[in-house]
Amino acid sequence: MNWLTKRYSSRLFWVGRKRFLLIGLLALCLTTGAAAGLSLATKAAAVQVDGQTLAISTTSKTVGEVLAEASIEITPYDRVYPSVDSRLSYNQDIQVIKAFPVTVVADGKEVQLITVPTSVQEIIQLAGIELGILDRVTPAPEAQVEGPTEIKIVRVTQKTIHLDREIPIPVERIEDTTLEQGIQRTVQSGAKGLERQTLLVSYEDGQEVSRQVIGSEVIKPPVKKIIAAGVLTSVSRGGQRIDFKQAMMVKATAYSYSAGTRTSTGQRVRVGIIEVDPTVIYYGSRVYVEGYGYAVANDCGGAIKGNRVDLFFETEKECRRWGGRNVKLYILE
Repeated sequence: MNWLTKRYSSRLFWVGRKRFLLIGLLALCLTTGAAAGLSLATKAAAVQVDGQTLAISTTSKTVGEVLAEASIEITPYDRVYPSVDSRLSYNQDIQVIKAFPVTVVADGKEVQLITVPTSVQEIIQLAGIELGILDRVTPAPEAQVEGPTEIKIVRVTQKTIHLDREIPIPVERIEDTTLEQGIQRTVQSGAKGLERQTLLVSYEDGQEVSRQVIGSEVIKPPVKKIIAAGVLTSVSRGGQRIDFKQAMMVKATAYSYSAGTRTSTGQRVRVGIIEVDPTVIYYGSRVYVEGYGYAVANDCGGAIKGNRVDLFFETEKECRRWGGRNVKLYILE
C-alpha cells in the first residue's frame, strides 16, 4: 500500500467515527427529552372529600378531570374549590363540599332544600321564610348545619286582653260575749268586689299556651263580711247551770214508737233518746235541747241529715204538739 492509499483509509476512519458519535449523542438527547416530557406531564393532586384526603397522581389537565378520574360524582349543589374548570397545577389541593337534604317545617308546611354546610339562619333565608321577632327556631338560628337536618319554626305571637274578675268577700270574725260557743251571727253581710286585669296571652302556632297578668285595677272594692262568734261555754236554764263545749241551732222534729222498739244502737226507745246525724253529733253524746231537756244521741233516721234531730215522745199527741222547731242544742262536756 502506498502513502496515498493509507491517507485515504485514515480519513474514512475518522469520518465514520464522528458520524457514530453524533448518532449516539442524538439518541441520548431524544431519550432524555422523552423522559423529561413524561415526567412533566404527570401531576400530583390531593382531593379532600367527606372528611378524607385522596392522593392522586394524574395527567389530567383540569380539576374536573381529576375528580372524574377519581370517580367522585359532583352534583350542581356541591361546592368544589378551585372550580371544576380550573387548570390543574402541580401539587394541587382540591376541596369538595358535598350537599345534603334539609327540611324546614313552618306554618304547617315542609320546605325541602339541598345545601352545603351553613347556618340555620342562612337555610331559612334560602327557603324564603321570614321570621317573626318572637318565633322559636330549633336548632337555634346561629347553629351550623353539617348534615341532613330538620329545622322547626314555631310561630309565637302575643296579644293583650282585659278580663273582669270578682274579688271574693273578705271575712272578719269577732268575738261576741253574748253568744254561746258554736253560735254565730252576721253583723255585716259584705259584698264582692270587681277587678279588671290586663293579661298578656301567648300563642304558639295559633294555639294559646300561657296567660300572664301584667296589670290590674280595682273597679269596685269588696265590702267585708263581719261575723260575730260566741264564746260562752255555760248558760242558765230553769235556774240550773249548763256547761257545754259547743252549741248549735238545729231543726228539731218529733217521733214515737210502740213499746219495746229499739234504736239503731240497740237501746230501747224512751224519752231522752234522740235521732241525730252521727257525722255531726257523735253517738253517745249527752246533749241539752231547749224545750225538751237532757237527752242522749243514740239513734239515727234516714231523713236526719246535718243540723237536724228527731226527739222521742211517748205519744202521738205530744209529737203533734211539738211539731218542728228551730232550737238551740248544747253538746255537754
